[in-house]
Formats: sequence, C-alpha cells, structure tokens
Amino acid sequence: MTAPASPLDGCGRRDERNAEVAGPPWCHALVIAPPPLAATIAEDLARGLSGLLAVTCTPDAEAAVSRIAAAPDWIVPLILMVATEVPIDDQLRILDQEPALRTASLLLLTDRAWHEDVTLAVDQNRLQAVIHAPWTTGTLAWLARAQVTRWLGANRPQDPQTQQLVAPDGRPMAPPESDLLRLLELETMDVATQLLAGVERVLGPCARLRLPAGTRLIQEGVDVDAVLVVLKGRVALDRAAPSGDLRLHHDSTGAVVGLLSLARQQRAFFTARATTEVEVVHLSFEQLDRALAVDPSLGAAMAAVSIRALANRLQRADQLQIEKTRLNQALERERQELSRTLHQLEQARLELVEQARFAMLGELAAGIAHELNNPVAAMLRATTYVGEDLERVLASHPQGALARSVFEAERERAPRSTREERAIRRHLEQALGDPALAQRLFEAGIEEPERARALTADPARLELVEAAAGIGSALRNLEVASRRMCELVTSLRTYSRPKGQPVSGIDLHAGIEDSLRLIAHRLGRVELERHYGELPTIRCHPGELGELWTNLLANALDALDETGRIRLITDAPTPQAVRVRVQDNGRAIDPAILPRVFEPRFTTKQGAVRYGLGLGLAIARRIVEAHGGTIDLTSATGGTQVTVVLPVAGPPD
Repeated sequence: MTAPASPLDGCGRRDERNAEVAGPPWCHALVIAPPPLAATIAEDLARGLSGLLAVTCTPDAEAAVSRIAAAPDWIVPLILMVATEVPIDDQLRILDQEPALRTASLLLLTDRAWHEDVTLAVDQNRLQAVIHAPWTTGTLAWLARAQVTRWLGANRPQDPQTQQLVAPDGRPMAPPESDLLRLLELETMDVATQLLAGVERVLGPCARLRLPAGTRLIQEGVDVDAVLVVLKGRVALDRAAPSGDLRLHHDSTGAVVGLLSLARQQRAFFTARATTEVEVVHLSFEQLDRALAVDPSLGAAMAAVSIRALANRLQRADQLQIEKTRLNQALERERQELSRTLHQLEQARLELVEQARFAMLGELAAGIAHELNNPVAAMLRATTYVGEDLERVLASHPQGALARSVFEAERERAPRSTREERAIRRHLEQALGDPALAQRLFEAGIEEPERARALTADPARLELVEAAAGIGSALRNLEVASRRMCELVTSLRTYSRPKGQPVSGIDLHAGIEDSLRLIAHRLGRVELERHYGELPTIRCHPGELGELWTNLLANALDALDETGRIRLITDAPTPQAVRVRVQDNGRAIDPAILPRVFEPRFTTKQGAVRYGLGLGLAIARRIVEAHGGTIDLTSATGGTQVTVVLPVAGPPD
C-alpha cells in the first residue's frame, strides 16, 4: 500500500512521492519526527524491520492520527517518537484518538537529560524504551525488531509470520545475547547444573551427598562458611520463635543454600531443613572462590541462581502478604459477625431477665391474690350488708325516706366534669349567698336551689342529709376500691397466666372515672378537664384497661409537678373504634429519647433518664396491642399527648 505524497523529502527510501519503507501491507511502524530526522530514523529501522513492517513517517501526532484514519485496516505495533517541545503525554492523548494506536509499543528518542512529561506513558505501561540521541548505528534496528516481535507474540500469536519469530511460550526465538539473561530463561535446576558443571571443570569432580529428611543444611545463628548446591529434593526455611519453629518458606530456597548469608559474611538468619531426602554438593567458601577466580563466566550462573532465589522469596513474601490480608479481612468479618451475635445474645439475655421478672411478678401476684381474695371478698360483702342494714335502719327513722333517697343518689351518682361541678356550685352560691353552705350542700348531693333552701331552714334535716350522703359516697368508694384491688391482682396475673375471656358491654368512661378516684389523692391542685364524647360500649378486659388509664394518668401527673392541667378527651373516630387522649401541659420529653419511651426499663421520671423497672408505658403498649389497638405519644413545647385507639369489637380471638 502506498501513501499520498509526503512533504518529508528523503523519508524512507528517499522516494520523493512516498514516505514509507516497503513491508507487509497490514503492519506498519510509525515514526513521529521532524522531516530532516525522520528519514535517518526510517533508514535505521528498515535494517531491522525489513520484510516485517512498513515504516511510515509523520511530522507530529495530529498528522499520525489523520494518516491512520485514512487507512483503517492498518495494524501499528510500534511508534517511535522524537522528543519535541510538545509534551510526550499530550502527544499520547492525541494518538489515543485512534484505537489502532492505543496498544502500540512506544520508543522515545531524545537528547534531553531529564523528562517530566512521560507520567501517562509510564503509568499506562506504554513506554517500552528510551534511546538517547545521537544513537549508535543499528541500535534502533535491533531494539525495534525486539519490541515488534514481543508485540506480535502478545497480540497476534496465531499469525504465521508471528509463529516464525516467537516461540510457543511467547518469547522471541532469538535467545538473549548476555549470559545472565540467557541463564535466567532456564529452569532453576538447569542453572544449578550448569553452575556445578563449571565448578567441576575447575576443581574436578565433586562428591554428591545424600541426606535424609529433617537434616539441617544450615543452622540459624551459626556462621556460614560453605554453600550447598541442591540437585534433588525439597528444602524449607524455618526460624525459631517463642511458640516454636516457624516455617517461613518452602520450595523458595533456590538451588544454592547459604549463598546470601555467605555473600554478606553473616550468620545464618534461617535454618534450612530438608523436608525430603536430598542430594547436595558441598562447596566451601575457598572452593567457590577458586572456581570463580579461574572461570569468571561462572559469575553469571551465580548471579542467576541468586536472582532466582531472591525472586522466589519475594514472590512467596507477596503471596504471604496477600494471604495475611485475606485472613485479616476474614477475621474482621468474623469479628463483626461475632459482635452482632454477642449483641443479639445480650438482647436475648435481657429479654430472658425481663421475662423472669415478669414471671416472678406473676408468681408474687398469684400469692398476693390468694391472700387478698378472701379479705377483699369480705369487704365487698360487708359493703353490701352495710347498705342493706342502713336501708332497714332508715326505714324506721322519721326522716328515713329523705335519708335513703340521698344515700342511694350519692352511692350511684354518675361522674361529672370539673366544669359541670363548678357550674352547680356557682348556682347554689347565687341562690343561698353562702359559699361554704353551698359547698356542704353540693357535697351532700343537693343541687336544686329550692331543696337547698328547705334544708337550710332545718339544720337537723341538713345534718341527716350530709350523713347519708357521706355514707353513700364512702360505700361507693369502698366498692370501687375493692373491685379495683381484685382487678389489679387479676391484671398482674396476666404476666404469667393466660387471660380470661373479654367482657362485653363495658362503659369506657366508667373505667376512666374509677382510675381517677383511685389517684384522687395525687390530683391536688391539678386542673382536670373531661371532654367526653358519645361512645359505644366495648368488649375488653376491664382490669387491664383500668391499669392502662392509671399508668397514663400517673405519667401525666409526674410531668406536672403537682400543678398544671390534664385533659381527658374521648370520641369515636369510626363506628368500629373508640379513642382516648390524655393531654398534659407539663414539660416536654427530649426528642432524642422520645423513640425509646415505650421500651421496658426506660423511664424519664423526675426529668432524668433511668434504667430501672420502668414498666408504665411498656405495660400500656402491651395492653393496647393485646386489645388490637394502637398507642401513640407526641411531645413538644406545651405538653405531651398520649392517644389510644381501641376496637369496639375487643381483642382478637
């Protein structure tokens, strides 16, 4: 293939119309050099590449890209670039625009003492050789041929022309010229054989020593004054350690044992031990010195043996480092997995401890229930008997009808909101003009002004009404407290014993009011607001819900510090559910710990996070979830709200 006319006079074979040296049309060497120098380079290359490559000259990288773009079928194994003012790396980036140029071997011809513009070329392994100008005639020829041969072996191994230049193992057919490089191409044992043959030419035949496995050829810490040429068998290197002998290398000692220690005139750093039966030749320092002095060519064999041994040890050291890194990574993964497992075990242990606490609590509750059931039952029966006996006593009293009506009304009076109670008291104060007297009548259950005026006119009747109302209120509180005691004990039993059947037709407001009565001693100056909506009766475990309301109210009181406001809001968001909200205007919960408030043993009482029993909210969530409902807590500046939603149908079966 011929190229268009080139402005490079004298390039190639000095054909004014052609800038190429003849060669196979599919393979080209590219010379990037100014015109006066390009022709000389092309002629030198032609001596080594004749019949192998065509040589094409271009003045710069841009022209080279244009030339290759015009001939897409060209293969370019070699680029010879002359250093100019344009950085080498910049020219490479231009050449890389053409795929055919990205794999070419690069030879750099330069007359500079320093180069700082070849970082890319070196980093990408593109730079194969640097030739200083002026060069010796023929240098470019043999260097270019060697690089092209290597490139063809790596990139076109099946090409017939490549097979004539490259051996099956990928190395050039022509052996290296130097003894050292030639010997390095041989197997280690072959090099040792040649070394021993040279020694025997000088010293005469050397006896072979046959040694059993386990024999120490050299000993750690002992002066080395001889080398042993290993002809057969395997040898390993050991080093003493506090835990015992540590094997560092195996099959990496090389064919000559003791050579490195002998060369450094030091004691042996390792123990070389035969791991199989070995055949060796013992050469003292004086014998080896005599052989090298008489036949200097043995130095190349000694160097080759040393280089091979050092290369084997370095390779083994790298392998050990890789294995060490892999083992460290595996150990780190196992450590992380072990850490996760330990964390899971710790969580399981805490859960078991918690279950054990609950089981102990259940056993304690069962014992308490056994001891309290009879007294509580007696209290309930006594309450009933007191009511019946009082009715019989009042039947014979002159004012018995009045006293009995007041007694029964107070005993069965439905709870009212604080707002309603204040309104009734104000109404009585306006009618009587005496706040203290209005308070007495209100506590006696007298709400109508006319009836109140009539009672104030008769002090005896007023005292009888107050006594009857007090007895009715006391009996109600006694009944509520007794039932609550039974329900609390039954609720505690649920930690260790199955629940009973849910009860239908339960009034949620009545349960909340019962809880309020039990903690009435803590309300003090706290303002209590009830905003009760119309609720259907529900199916539930009344004792557990009573415990739920008590816990939520106790938490709200803890946040208020004896003053503030609690609002109880109930409604039915859907026909299938009821909702209870407990709001307080106390201090807010820290957002950082808000997600943990439902955890067992976690509490924020007294403004401090404590890790104690802390069963309030944890039990509340368990009760709600057991009923098939949801519980949510929000807290911000201005207070905290707990929202409980329960299904009307009750707990799932």
